[in-house]
This record gives sequence, structure tokens and C-alpha cells, in this order.
Amino acid sequence: MNSLTTLSPPPEARQLLQASLKLHDARPWSDAEAGYRAVLARHPARLDALLGLGQLSSQEKRFAEAASWFQVAVAADPTQASAHLALARALRQLGHDDEATQHFDQAMALRPDEAHYALAARMHRGSVLEAQGRVDEALTCFQDAVQHHPDEADAWAALAMLQWRVQGAESSLDSFRRALQIDSARPELIEKFGLALQAHNSVEDAAIMFQHLLQMEPTRPLTAGRLMHTKMMAADWTALDQLQQRVEAGIRAGQLTAEPFGLQGYCSSPLLLLRAAQAYAAAHLPDRSAQLAPATLSDGSKIRIGYSSGEFRQQATSLLLTEVLEMHDREHFEVYAIDNGWSDGSALRQRIENAVTEVVPIRGLSDKEAAAAIRARGIHILVNLNGYFGLARNGVFSLRPAPIQVNYLGFPGTLGAEFIDYLIADEVVIPPEAHAHYSEKVITLPGSYQPNDSQRPVSSEPLQRRDVGLPDDAFVFCCMNNVYKITPAVFDIWMRLLKQVPGSVLWLYGRVAEARDNLIHEVAERGVAAERLVFAPALPPDRHLARLRLADLFLDTWPYNAHTTGSDALWAGLPVLTCSGSTFPSRVGASLLHAVGLPELVTDSFEAYESLALRLATEPGLLSGLRERLASNLPHAPLYDTPRYVRHLEAAYKRMVERARGGQPPEAFSVSPC
Repeated sequence: MNSLTTLSPPPEARQLLQASLKLHDARPWSDAEAGYRAVLARHPARLDALLGLGQLSSQEKRFAEAASWFQVAVAADPTQASAHLALARALRQLGHDDEATQHFDQAMALRPDEAHYALAARMHRGSVLEAQGRVDEALTCFQDAVQHHPDEADAWAALAMLQWRVQGAESSLDSFRRALQIDSARPELIEKFGLALQAHNSVEDAAIMFQHLLQMEPTRPLTAGRLMHTKMMAADWTALDQLQQRVEAGIRAGQLTAEPFGLQGYCSSPLLLLRAAQAYAAAHLPDRSAQLAPATLSDGSKIRIGYSSGEFRQQATSLLLTEVLEMHDREHFEVYAIDNGWSDGSALRQRIENAVTEVVPIRGLSDKEAAAAIRARGIHILVNLNGYFGLARNGVFSLRPAPIQVNYLGFPGTLGAEFIDYLIADEVVIPPEAHAHYSEKVITLPGSYQPNDSQRPVSSEPLQRRDVGLPDDAFVFCCMNNVYKITPAVFDIWMRLLKQVPGSVLWLYGRVAEARDNLIHEVAERGVAAERLVFAPALPPDRHLARLRLADLFLDTWPYNAHTTGSDALWAGLPVLTCSGSTFPSRVGASLLHAVGLPELVTDSFEAYESLALRLATEPGLLSGLRERLASNLPHAPLYDTPRYVRHLEAAYKRMVERARGGQPPEAFSVSPC
């Protein structure tokens, strides 16, 4: 039967049709919908009208309604592959994967010689397997799809995305390139390829992709911010001011122009950071708590805490947190690692596994399955250690699997999401007058919000400056922050310092070759010899701490300060000079320095920062006195007093639970020192 046939429908189809007409009668109709309904009033089995109504509903994302029309079409003529395919796609949108699979397969069986039916079936099956966590089977399915449909960009793109997830960004690049060779003008492919290049640290190539995408679609969400972030990762500062103005103007206008994490590297306005986070959460993380029964705060002698992270391995967040996990009071707390990452086999990973009640792997689970795993363990407080950084699972938090949900440590700022109750901070990073710029209720810890590991070893292997490429007799300015934190304005200050301190050098972390080349170019542009810039490669943590002792002064970045890198430097005995701003990431340096008893190294303007840096570099007694005080303070500094820190953190957790059990909503509070 073709779509113009007007035979009487079988009884089942007639009943479905009447039910569908009645179900949707109350809603106003568009002209197109009214026309299709008029046709069906005369010819109830008219497939073009049934499919047309379904497509209209699908376009407006009314997928349950669309499925009802497609079900009528299938019942009217089960031999129509197009009806099975349309129904399958609607069912997939509704999450009815098993039923959708039957109709995808039926469409393929009815039209075995038409490739798009077979492709749709294979793609669906791969997606279902991936959602079920059966990633190896899904990978095989997508590989089968590209083998049978080598000229289909969708198949190559799906394979690329799963390769990225399972095997890493590098493994996906060839598949992305193949997809773009087939369809070079598809924006979503260009975007995903750019993100994969960025993850692979091919940041200049990523910037080219985002620049091209921005030219194609000037208002495409997030693209301007992604271009800005990748340019900063590459230290490519051409036309950076104009791009930043474009990003921030878009945020002011209510547009989604930047991801919250990248924005923190250059935005100095806490209000814009809040607006960007809220816009991102509204677009990508709607509150889905209604999909689950409300989480209950069960009684019991112990509070169950679930720390959720994708980085329970040799990574900055875990370097800070591991001793906290070890020191939690097991008489009053059970601690779970909700793991969206993997084990790297490191000693740090082993410490984490030994410290917690259970490691709960969720990387291969859907959001709902992960939420169910958290519910099954009766977690009272679910702690988000990622925020908008790293291998985050914010979609799990949007389901609210725990009655109390907390933003902590991994992302220095607000998530702008309704389903996060609290943010753990201190009075320096978020002073009381700044609470309005955070959607969470702010918990103020005494000392610093940042935990540290007082067991971190510093290598005792003999190390001299010449071993790491530094001159023996020069003043060494140092900044081991990631390159994306270096702004042109701060770099200008550093270059003026090199000019004013004869023979001095600037020691930077140089992980990305493209960034090293661009920074060397920027040095030359400012009239400084390239050899006065020294780059440090990645080293194991204990050796990295040891080499920090070879520097004279750590120069902090702004508006994104050193975080773990700053506490590393102080732990190694290296003074840190910072400039404080008005955002959370621009005040972390000040928090760390107050917590080690060196508040005089906190400045509040570029002029004061540059002036004090010059004094410290040219007045040896001033700097040596600060180094001596730092060495003296370290054994009892609050920043490295982990037992004290854990008592404060646990006091915060207890108060959260007390409020919830008393039926009180979250509120900001301060923890008293103990």
C-alpha cells in the first residue's frame, strides 16, 4: 500500500486512530495539523497524513504524541518500512529501547536493499548497547556500521565518539576526519572534532575548528568561549581582547557563549560567572529529580558520604583529598568513592581504595543506573568533586539521588544548578558580601577551603639547577600553572620584571609544544631574549616538589590563581606572590597564603603585585626572611593540618544532616574553629 491508498483500516488501527484523535483534540492545531486531520476524517488509513502528523509532533518534541500517530500507521499497514522506522525513532526518544529495536529491525527486514534502514538499525543497536554499559559490543556494532556504510558520516561520528570515550581522544581523530570528509559542512561534526582535538592537546588545530564553526554559525552556543579557551591553552593571544568582549557581551545578553570552566581563565566578574553557569545548567542540566522518588534521609548512627569524581587516580583533586578520605571518623561516617574514571594502578589509587568503604564504578552506567547505585547504598550526602571540570557526571546529580548534594573542591565556583544545595568555601575565597553570586548555600570553613595531604613526600634525590636547565647564579621566577591561566596583562608584568632584574629567568610549565612556541614568540615581541624562558616537563609528584625548591619566587596568575600548584609550591618551601580579585578562582592564592601565615604576599592590584615582585627579587633579605617564616610555619600551618581540617569538614556535614532531618532547607553557615 502506498501513502495515497484509502482502503479502510483494520479494526486495531481504527481504535488506535480514534484514541489518538481524542487524546490530542484539546490542544490547538496548526494549519498543517488541521489539514492532516481533515484528510483522516475522510480516509482513516491515509499513511501520508498519519506520518505527517507524527513528524509534526516529533519536530515539536512531543514524542509520546508522535509515537501514537506512528503506531496507527504501523497498524494500518505493517508492511510500510517507513512507518516502522518513524515509530522506532519516536520510541527511542521516549526511552523504550527494546520496543524501538523491534521496529528498527522490522524496517530493515522489510527493505533489505535500502541502506538507510539497515544503518538506522545498526546505529540504534550500538547506542542501546553503549547506554547499557556494554561498550565493547557497542564498539563492534559501530565498526560494523562503518564497514557496511562507509559513506555515512553519522556512522563514523558515532564510532568516533565511542572511541574517544573508551580508548581516548587520539583514537577517535581518524574517524572524525573520515566523517568530515563525507560531510564537511555539518556543524555538530566540526564541534565534536574540535573538542576531541582539544582533549588530545592539539589546541591550535582545535582553535581552527572552532574559528571555522564560529564563522559558519556566529551565534552557535558555546563556540566563542571554546575558541577563547583553546587559544589561551595555546598561548595564542591574537585578537584575544575582541574575542573576550564578544564572549562576555553574549553572557550579559543572556546567551550561552562559554562553558563555565574555560570562562574562569579570563573572566574577572563573579556576576558573569554566575550567569554563565546558570545558562549552562539550564541548557544542559535541567533538574530531573521528578524522575525518581524523593531521596530520603534515613536514620542511622553513621552519615554516609559519597564522593563523586572521575579522577580517583594520580590527579590534582585526588592529590589534595586522599588524606581526608583516610582520616574520616569511621565511628560516625561511611565513605564511598563514586568513580566515573578508572584505576591507574598508582600508589595514590591504592590509598583511595583502602580509605573508603567501597569504590562504586559508574563510568559504564547510564545516569539513572548510577543514581540507582547511589540510592542502593543509602548515601546521605553526595559530593560533586568535578563540577564543570574533568570526567564529570552532573547528569547523575540532576536526578538528585541523594537528599543532600554538595559542590566541593574540583570546580572553584558556582554550578548555577538547582539540584546542588551547598558549596564548600572559606571566608577569603567567598567573603560574606559575595554570597549572592553563588546559587548554592555557602559553607564557610575556618582556615582554607582547600584540603591537603600532609603525607606527600618530597624526593630526596640530589637535584641542582643545572639538572633542570636553570642557571646556577640567576634569580628564578617561577609559575607552574597551566598555560591557559596566563593572560597577556600578567605576562607583560613578568617581562618587565625580567628586564629589571638582570640575568633573571622565568620558569614555566611547558606541556604543550604549541604553547611553548607561542610563548617564545611573545617573549621576543616584548624585547626579551628567548633563553630567559625555561620550560619544565611533567615529572612524578615527589620530584616535581623537589624541583620547586630550586626556584626563588612563584609568580601567581590572575584571574585564575594557582590551586593545587600553589599549595605544592608552599609545601616545597617556595613563597608564592598572588594578586587577589573578586571571583573564587582569583582569591584561592590569598586563601592559601593566609592559611600558611604569609598574608603580606597577597596584593590587590597589578601595580602592587609588580612592585612587590621587584622588591622580593632585588632585596635578598626580604625574600630570605619570608622563606624562613614559611619553613617555620609549615609544621603547624592550618593549610597542611589535615586532622583539624577533617574535623571542620565533618562538622559541616553533620550540620547539613541535622538541618535536613529537622525539615529545614539548606542555608549558609560558618563552621567554628576547633
